[in-house]
Amino acid sequence: MTAANQHHEPYPSMDALRRAHEYLFDNLPTSERSGSLTEAGSMQIEEFISRAIATGAVLDTLADRREAQGLVDYWVASAFTQLQLSSLARGPASKSVDSSVVHSQRDPEYQDRPDNQLEPFNPAVVDAAAERGDAFIRGLSAKQTDLVRRVLLGVLRFPDHEQEISSRPARREELNKFGKKGQVDELLDGLKDAGILVGRPTKEGEELSLQYLALSRRWGWLAKEIDKRKNLSDLALSWIGSNRSTGALLDWRLIRRFREYGNLKQWETDFINASSRWNIIKAGVALAVVIVIGVIALASSPAYEKLYVPLRVNGVVQKIEDKRTPDETKADDIRWLATYHQKLEVHGLRLAEPVKKDLHGIAAAGAQFRESKLRNVAFERATLSSASFEGAVLENVNFRNAKLDQANFDGVYLCKQVDFSGADIAGASFKRMKFWNDNIPIFAEAPWWQAKGWGFDEIDLLEKRYPRKDIGQNDGLKSILDKINFARNVYEKMGLDEEDKLERLASLNNQRAWTLATYGLIGDGEAEAAATAAMDYYARARDEPYLKIRGASTADTLAYILMQKPAKDDAEEKNNFTRALALLKSAAETIDDAEVIFRYAVALHVLGQDEEAIAQLQKALPEKEYEPTHELLLLNKHFTGTFKKEVMNSTATINRTTAGLVTRCATLNSPN
Repeated sequence: MTAANQHHEPYPSMDALRRAHEYLFDNLPTSERSGSLTEAGSMQIEEFISRAIATGAVLDTLADRREAQGLVDYWVASAFTQLQLSSLARGPASKSVDSSVVHSQRDPEYQDRPDNQLEPFNPAVVDAAAERGDAFIRGLSAKQTDLVRRVLLGVLRFPDHEQEISSRPARREELNKFGKKGQVDELLDGLKDAGILVGRPTKEGEELSLQYLALSRRWGWLAKEIDKRKNLSDLALSWIGSNRSTGALLDWRLIRRFREYGNLKQWETDFINASSRWNIIKAGVALAVVIVIGVIALASSPAYEKLYVPLRVNGVVQKIEDKRTPDETKADDIRWLATYHQKLEVHGLRLAEPVKKDLHGIAAAGAQFRESKLRNVAFERATLSSASFEGAVLENVNFRNAKLDQANFDGVYLCKQVDFSGADIAGASFKRMKFWNDNIPIFAEAPWWQAKGWGFDEIDLLEKRYPRKDIGQNDGLKSILDKINFARNVYEKMGLDEEDKLERLASLNNQRAWTLATYGLIGDGEAEAAATAAMDYYARARDEPYLKIRGASTADTLAYILMQKPAKDDAEEKNNFTRALALLKSAAETIDDAEVIFRYAVALHVLGQDEEAIAQLQKALPEKEYEPTHELLLLNKHFTGTFKKEVMNSTATINRTTAGLVTRCATLNSPN
């Protein structure tokens, strides 16, 4: 395969290169008849490799360059293999494959370099863009410069710790929130013309990002603005570290400056809001400030977001809690709170009118809906990690594809259909949830057994309706395994030191085995083979404490697989558990982890060592407060007798009851 002699534009950043790889990985055209690569697929790979090689000219960090070279090597190898298969499928008359795969169009000074190696970083490309950026900034007013600063910071992602910032593509509609639409659009177009921003069409509208992420480091004006933005994080962390002392809060000058930033994290927003409240109290002019801010808010939407939002929050919450407020208005106000990153604590909320309430896609991690009455509410694709619905009454509520990890549904009453299809419910809690047999919560394509709080009778009921054998096509599972496979391919191509590569591959093998084990997919032997390969590495690895810990973790993985492994008779099952017991005993001695100890207790029980099994169970559950999840399904048949009762007692698990369900569901139709 030989690239056309044409100039190939580099991808603007490592993020863009990564997205292009993922798109190609998921959408590579192949023949329906033979499964081999089509001509269109060959051209797409060729285009990707050529652009990826060219991207080396704008990648200025070693980590990015290593990853980019790994992607190039992966697709070079993949293209050569696919073309060989394609040639065989077409027959002996087909053209032979050029083993060099790609000959990219290079600048003359690079012609003597090996094929398929990244272009060297060329600072002239990025510096020329920076010069155009400086010229563009010089032609703006102070207000326009302020808007440009906010827009450019809005297309960057700032990490919590010391890592490098990364690209954060944003839709034009999202960036328009920083000012008046016409003014922002004009500046966005100017930045595109100057080569600072690049746009790409999506179904939701144009998406914009930095033309080159290296501009964040080499364009002096932008680098200074980024440093100022990072300063906010440092000040906020200092405030948290001082036990939220008022002495660490900001003055009005800094509050005004920092409010203008987008993409604030919750703890940064809390810091700014606390500073605002303290300054109002300290100044003693709260009423005057409200009046001034109200006037400014009428004239300028950015000022509204900067200054008025914190003062409006209490009024919005009161309106949501007011029983006279229509449900549609309450839903709009809830979305408003989520949009402006405000705390969402609406205990006892009533959204029970027949009209549909649309809260799909809201970002409200940690939201509190305890004791609420919710009917005909759509939370589809919402981010509700660690949210609480404890004691709520739910009817026709849609959580499809929502992020509900660590969410709390304890004591919830399900009156009619509640749909968790495709949702991420890892670590969520469903203790004492009440529902009728003809109204089982919907968990299609969702690993419901990875949640906490199910009783053994509920597990039997859910397994019959949504059996684990149907989970193989779960998008979350496929995504995890694809990422592991991709990482493996990259490590194989990176030219790593042999010991370094083996260590990384062992870690990936354990990740793969553990993922398959927790999804209950161990029947084909793939999980056991991966865990065994990892164990073989750690058995001969150098004597390092962190490698011993990883080895113990892998021993736990292999033991869990053996405990689930189908056996042809009792003797084979006993042998599996004997092997598992030895692995778990060693692992528990090394890492003293609650869940390892819990599985150790189960193995002891199965092998008839009940006295020690109960002792280890007490250590894992009441003492270390472990809450078993997937084990209760995947090792279900091994929970028997006194041991099973101890598990139920220690986890406060009871058999399901519908007591009070009729009465609570009736409250959806009552006015209070």
